[in-house]
Amino acid sequence: MTAFSTNFNESAFPEMKTIDWPHKPIFVQPGGDMKVLGMNNNQPVPLGVPFEIDSPIFKGRMLLRFRNAPSNAPDESAAYFKGHKRLMQTVIQGRFKRPISMSNVYAGSIFAQPLAGAPPPKMTKIMDAIIRRIAPGLILDLSSVSPKAIALLAGTAQTMSIDSPGTEPDITLPVIEENVGSTLGKNVATKSKRRKHLSNPKKAAAYGFNTDRVYTFHTYDDTMDYGRGTMHIPMYGEYDIKPSIGRQPLSLTAVTQDGDILYDLRVWHESHRK
Repeated sequence: MTAFSTNFNESAFPEMKTIDWPHKPIFVQPGGDMKVLGMNNNQPVPLGVPFEIDSPIFKGRMLLRFRNAPSNAPDESAAYFKGHKRLMQTVIQGRFKRPISMSNVYAGSIFAQPLAGAPPPKMTKIMDAIIRRIAPGLILDLSSVSPKAIALLAGTAQTMSIDSPGTEPDITLPVIEENVGSTLGKNVATKSKRRKHLSNPKKAAAYGFNTDRVYTFHTYDDTMDYGRGTMHIPMYGEYDIKPSIGRQPLSLTAVTQDGDILYDLRVWHESHRK
């Protein structure tokens, strides 16, 4: 499992004073292997508006919205969350720089350091075994030196669109339609079929990302509240995860099994300075 973290390096706490953070209480910055055009890696990325990204295997645009963090486009962000339980949104759009199997690109959270409050290794193995029976493409590894909770990107995204250049959807729209059937075939023609089929590594291995199409991945989450650094757990309530991860950022990352980064963002919370 360590292969996923080959190029996942530690990042230092932002140099900018927390009082000056534009999206306080969080500061979202690119990881070392992803560049944001027009910015250096010590600057915060904008929230609520698209920004250009360039990584070893992907080039395109990204949009982030967090319910409980200030936005550079507050009206649009408020409209997106209105009427939903969603706590965050991620949209990635662009082209791959080389062909890659869909069974080889995972998305989720990766940590450069061990968790401060990691469960015992034996418990993690049991949890991972149970989860893999339900979701074969999910890797839950919380007790190693490089913890991670990741799943196949092609099976994780709530909606996915594959288009010819110039016909891709507007990523700022609140709804992005599913559009993969004409490219990938009838077995994954609907959202539910695609997510079920491509979340299984063995089945996903029959499909690939190519270099001539524009891919759009729209993901949202009603569990992880990045603005507050908490998780909403059914039958428990809101759980503060910041003490458990220690003095390191949360991550929004997509990576191959060889450690090549598609995108990588680190989400710091102001409490990490204490």
